[in-house]
Amino acid sequence: MKKFTIILTVLIAITINANAQIPNNGFENWTTVGSHENPTGWTTCNSAGGPSYPVSKSADHYPVGVGNYSIKMTTDIVAIGIGNCGHGFAKTANYLGDWGPVFPIIGHPNSFCGYYKFLPQNNDTMMITAFLFQNGTVVASAILTSTVTASSWTSFNIPISSYTTADSAEIGFSAYFGEYVQYPAGPWGNSVMYIDNISFDDLITSVSEQTIENTAFSLYPNPASKIVTLNIDNINNEDLTLNIYSDIGALVKTEILSQNQQQINVSDLCNGIYMVAIKCKEWTEKHKLLIQR
Repeated sequence: MKKFTIILTVLIAITINANAQIPNNGFENWTTVGSHENPTGWTTCNSAGGPSYPVSKSADHYPVGVGNYSIKMTTDIVAIGIGNCGHGFAKTANYLGDWGPVFPIIGHPNSFCGYYKFLPQNNDTMMITAFLFQNGTVVASAILTSTVTASSWTSFNIPISSYTTADSAEIGFSAYFGEYVQYPAGPWGNSVMYIDNISFDDLITSVSEQTIENTAFSLYPNPASKIVTLNIDNINNEDLTLNIYSDIGALVKTEILSQNQQQINVSDLCNGIYMVAIKCKEWTEKHKLLIQR
């Protein structure tokens, strides 16, 4: 089949979507704390420097194909019992006792979403929270508590209570009820909780990696600053669909491509790694694209 070229014009602007505002929302980035690691942008009892490190990076993550890690929280009742920090919790905060607006948000989130697993002991209750603030005052919240075992990954979509405007938020998770309660309150068990790919309003889903045996298209330059050229083969005189996904698997752009030269405005995208997918009835192929300037 005849090869043709489509010019994809990339107009880069620095914009922020609501999901991307949550710090390290897929728990892919970790910072060394003593002999252990802490999720970047989050505060946990690991920050106390031991001897207990109840939060860890786990390769058990979800959805499959989106990232490589999740956060694992384990309540260490021995460490709590001797006065050390063994609380199985994590929150977006500057230090353990901090409370209040932590990261800015735009838009008007209506729900808080993500995935969890929970393995309770001693009747522990897990807790998932999101608080929205306006000028430092709480204006809305989304709270989920449960005592039910969830041994496989389970999605959550918690409605945020009614509010008018919000400018910032704080998020927290706990493997037992009451992340701010101190010893000797309890009793607790050594409960375990996993969290991954949290977001506002829409669940993050995986991007299927369907490929064909022979390369159907290529793109250059890569990294790109303004213009990406797509060279496409094996076309049977039919329209193609172009989808562009963010690095967390969210669909950020979709267009129908015809067999002629055209320009596509993707000015809502900022610098980063994207997945460019082109599909028709016979095949689907995807290539990573780095936008950098």
